[in-house]
Amino acid sequence: MCCVNPSPSASVTSSLRGQIVASEWPPGSSGGSNPYPDGPPPSPPPTLRAVDADDQEFSGMPAKRARAEPGGGDGVGVADRAAEDGRDRISELPDAVLLSVLSYLPLRDAGRTAVLSSRWRSLFDQSLLDFNACQPFPPEEGRGCEWLIRAVTGILAARPHVRIRSFRFVMYGRGFAGRLGVVHRWFRALALHGVRELNVDMFYTTPKPTLPGSLLQLASLETLKVYCCRFPDAGLARAPPLPALRTLDFSNVNMSQHSLQAILSHCASLECVKLKNIIGVDKICLRSKSLARLYGDFGDLKELVVEDAPNLEELVGIGLPSGNAKVKIVFAPKLQVLGYLGITVRPLVLHDTVFDGGIVQLRTLMRSVKTLAIQLPFSEKGYTVFVAQLLKCFPCLEVLHVEPDKRSISRWVNVEEWDITNSIQCIEHSINRVVFENFGGEECQFGFLTFLLGMARALKLVEFYCWKGIDWASDQVELMLPINRASPDVEFLFFRICNPVSILFLCHCCTQRCQKENRVAMI
Repeated sequence: MCCVNPSPSASVTSSLRGQIVASEWPPGSSGGSNPYPDGPPPSPPPTLRAVDADDQEFSGMPAKRARAEPGGGDGVGVADRAAEDGRDRISELPDAVLLSVLSYLPLRDAGRTAVLSSRWRSLFDQSLLDFNACQPFPPEEGRGCEWLIRAVTGILAARPHVRIRSFRFVMYGRGFAGRLGVVHRWFRALALHGVRELNVDMFYTTPKPTLPGSLLQLASLETLKVYCCRFPDAGLARAPPLPALRTLDFSNVNMSQHSLQAILSHCASLECVKLKNIIGVDKICLRSKSLARLYGDFGDLKELVVEDAPNLEELVGIGLPSGNAKVKIVFAPKLQVLGYLGITVRPLVLHDTVFDGGIVQLRTLMRSVKTLAIQLPFSEKGYTVFVAQLLKCFPCLEVLHVEPDKRSISRWVNVEEWDITNSIQCIEHSINRVVFENFGGEECQFGFLTFLLGMARALKLVEFYCWKGIDWASDQVELMLPINRASPDVEFLFFRICNPVSILFLCHCCTQRCQKENRVAMI
């Protein structure tokens, strides 16, 4: 849907100067997005050699004596002199450094450090604050599924009072077939530890295992991420599930429709939901007093209804135009970001009025929406009238994201004339930024661009994300310079797409395009 991460040949073209200038990424920043906002990344720890010993004890080998340094009159090397003072220089390092080292070790090797001293035992307990229980991939000898089960079970049983803030569990292959009872006991133990974040990934497991129902009893859980699993039935829970849950992220998850409905409706603290490739759900009816953001890849969804969402601010559904989904927004007075809409999203109901591309009534207007993403249906007859009428529904729009529908990219389309006498309030008075995705310089795209430039008085920035290089971008600038503009200081920025659009989806990790996870944020 959108693009991220320009290649080294990415360019920015200024229409004011008509030449290629140094690129910025993201637009408006001076150095690109920083994946380490709190400072530079930590230096990688020195490579440590795991001791080949049993789990209960360590085998010690005397350290090799260093060779004498050349020129040393006493014949004693530097390493020998350092060893003779009897100081444990590793233990002199601060706790933060040692905890960083432990975080790079496999679970078994990190656990073995607890036998060194009481301080190392305390350090290992502190490292469990973010418990990373991941099976090595590919599985190492002696560290397969059975070892992982014993290790995690033993740690949870031996440390009932250690604080565990987050628990990440990644399993590969079929090792947990018939062993979900173990995961049930882990969830019960984590509930006593007050876990706040849970990340479960059953990667490459066939068939997908069903997570135990004890997952719904984690009363302290605030963030839940589930991948490649079957979600337990939440519709028959005696008490409202997950009362403290704030963030929900599901990907490649099988679940029933009433389970998803129970989560959305009864999690009283839920604020952000991300859904991708959810199997078993063809309708979402949103009734939530707390939800602020809903993102999803809704290509297979048949109906999306926002019935009662007083705090919903962002609603982004990738695949809505291609899936012929029905969208109905009844009550969302704070909605600011909405997308993707297209001519195939029918019926589109705004408040209590069905929008079908015809005359827009006063009660249809959504004045709260500031950012809108639309899929321009260049391949459909009458697309100019449809888009013009759709934009009239959002009179206070400030940012417009535009991408061509897939059919118009792959085939020749009829170019229609835009009615320049048609008054559209948001274009004339409020739109200040337009983003063209998959811009190829086709005549139909240029027609819409010319229409916008001729009417948009507040427009300051137009961004183009395309597959072409610097020379092509420079040629496009030359074509745009003579276009009449309602706003004389419009700036054009060209960026090169380096990833297939099909692998990207929206996120809320930042206010600009996110390089960290190859995703994009609309706001």
